[in-house]
Order: sequence, then C-alpha cells, then structure tokens
Amino acid sequence: MYKIFTMFVSLLLLSTSMKTTQPINYLREGPASYYDVILSLPASTSVEVLEKNTHWFKVKVGNDIGWLAENSFSEKTNSNTEKLLQGKPSSRASKAELAAAVKGFAHKYVPETTKENLTLNKYSASIIPQSSIEEFARTFSNQEVRSYKSLEKPFDIDLQEEGIGLGIAQKVACSGLLKNQTLLQYLNMVGSHLVNYTKAYHTTFRFYVLEDNRVNAFACPGGYIFFSYGLIRLCSNESELAAVLAHEMAHVIQRHGMKELKVRQPKVKAGNAFDELDEEVGEEISEDEKDLEQFANDAYDVVVSERLIEYEKEADELAMLYLYRAGYDPTSVVKLLEKIQEPLKTKPDIFDINFMKGDAVKKRLQYAKEIMDDEGYKNNIKKQYVERFQKYNHD
Repeated sequence: MYKIFTMFVSLLLLSTSMKTTQPINYLREGPASYYDVILSLPASTSVEVLEKNTHWFKVKVGNDIGWLAENSFSEKTNSNTEKLLQGKPSSRASKAELAAAVKGFAHKYVPETTKENLTLNKYSASIIPQSSIEEFARTFSNQEVRSYKSLEKPFDIDLQEEGIGLGIAQKVACSGLLKNQTLLQYLNMVGSHLVNYTKAYHTTFRFYVLEDNRVNAFACPGGYIFFSYGLIRLCSNESELAAVLAHEMAHVIQRHGMKELKVRQPKVKAGNAFDELDEEVGEEISEDEKDLEQFANDAYDVVVSERLIEYEKEADELAMLYLYRAGYDPTSVVKLLEKIQEPLKTKPDIFDINFMKGDAVKKRLQYAKEIMDDEGYKNNIKKQYVERFQKYNHD
C-alpha cells in the first residue's frame, strides 16, 4: 500500500501542484512535528510542491513556504471526535489564531477552565532549539518507517479535540505539576524523537510531570500526557522511560479513551472556531454547548479511570514497535512489567493507577513476551542509554 501511495505521490509531484485533503493542515517551518506552525490550511487548498522528504512535502502557498505532512494529501478519514463535534475552522489561520481558538474551545466545553486559569504553559518545557532535538536524534541507530502495520490506525487531530484535551489537562494538572525545566526538556526531546516513528508523526505531543510519588500516568485527547514523578523514578534507563512515553502515546494515537466514551451525537453548532477570539468568559452557554460540556466531562472521567485490558495490550505492542523503530530497546516494555509483577504487585500499575488489578499485569506480561518472541526483539544494553538518563534524572 505504501509503495502504491509513493508511486501516486511521485506522479503528482510531476505536476508540482497538489490540494490538501484534511480539514486542518498545519504548515510547519520544517519537516517534523517539533517545528513551529506557520499557518493552518483548510481542505482543498492548492499548494506548489517544492521538495519531498520522507513523509513531508516542502510547499509554497501564497507567499509562505513551509512543510506539510504527507497525511495532508491522503484520503480523508473522519475522526471519532468529528462525528461528535460538528463544525470546524474552514479558513486559513495564523499560529496565534490557532492558539486562541484552542483556548476558546477549552473554556467553552469545560467552563471551569477559565482563560485566566490556562496555566499549563508555566509547566511546559521551554522552547527546545531545533538543533538540540536534531543532535539528540543523531545519537540513535533507527529504522526508517517505510510502511505501517494494520494495527496502526489513521490519526488526525482537530481543534475541538485539542481544546477539549486542554480542558481535561487543566483538571488533571490541579493535583500539582513539577517545574523542573531540565527534566521537562528531556521528556519532550524523547517524545519528539518517538513521535516520528508513529502514525501521528505530524502531531505535537505535550508532556508534563505530576508532583506525585505514586506510580501513575494519564493520556488526554489532543496529545496532553502526564507522568507522575514516582513513575519516572521507577525507570532505570532512558529506554524504559521511552517505553512509558510510547505506551501513553499509543493510547492517544489509537484513541482508546475516545472509544470508551458512550456514543453521543450532540447537535452542536460550533460555528467558526475563531469566533472564540471575541468570546467573553462569562457568557451563558446554550443547550448544545452543555451537551459538549458533558461530553468533555465524560472524556475526563475516562482519562482518569480504568482501561480495558485489550487496550493496554495493544498499547504495549505498539510501544514495543515504536521503540524498535526509534532505536531503543523494545524489550524495555517487558522489563517494566516484570518490575511490577512481583515486588510491586500490591501497588498501582505503572501505566494506570486505577486499573491493573488481579492478574491483569500477568496477562499483559505474557502477551508482551509473545510479541517480543514473534518479532524477534532482543535485549540490547547499548540502546538503553543509561548514562544520559542518569544525567537528566537526578534528585
């Protein structure tokens, strides 16, 4: 399938002109998700193709030159949230307008998330120079992604989903966040590297650390991921830390949380997302908007509650695949599960404090070992990056 698509793309490149197919297409400064967004382009935007780099196209649109993900030109697939949330931005938008729109959605659909209260940025990693991320990536011997497995689902994020995710993230953050910039930058460098080897390579994930010594993690819609400090301390090397990130990223990419929500069809007339730029905080919400508020609250409940064992096993399998592609030791997933099976069997699961009870860890470990054997994954200490982990993760 990938070869057919590549041939199709090559033929299209001869014409030097292509049209976007997704509702929202982020034009970035470079060919990776960690580059800044220049513009958001709607579907059916004509662009001039200048260059092709793996899964990215360098394009010109108007006077702007930047990079669009290959996904921007693939067949459109409706996301789960698009079926739930009617209305989407349909015009070209700047980076500032996008940020304001997401904040507007966060407030509109989770009202207690006030504009004055959107403080996650205070706990985000400061901007990491692109040169540092690229230097970090060069330390790996990785596998170029030429095709995807059938298990990997198409992934796309709309502004509504990101806005709801921000609202939910605000709730999760209420328990207290760590402001250790060195650790946050390290997490985000590992995450920025990993995402390139997933089907969400064009998506920006955000990582935060909870001031909690218990072992815990949460994955919110839109790519907001939280780890307790206790979970990070449980890891012995960078590969195990990457396994934790990869597992939570898999939950987001596979939309496990969204799948657990009851099917709803709120008839919401969201209108143009950028109307949120002028919305007053105290404005009374309509019945339709209350439906979405309830949807967001339900989504929050799913984020912090138990997960189905099949979702956990799928996330473990994908985490091992992401690690292998990215140049880490994929057996780290198995090692983490072994760590908690016996000495920590009476304590919370490494990936979810509320779910891993009874023999669930045992089932996951058995399945992970089967995947390890089937795929031929081998323990490789050179791909565990112990010294770098110790450098960044110290009390």
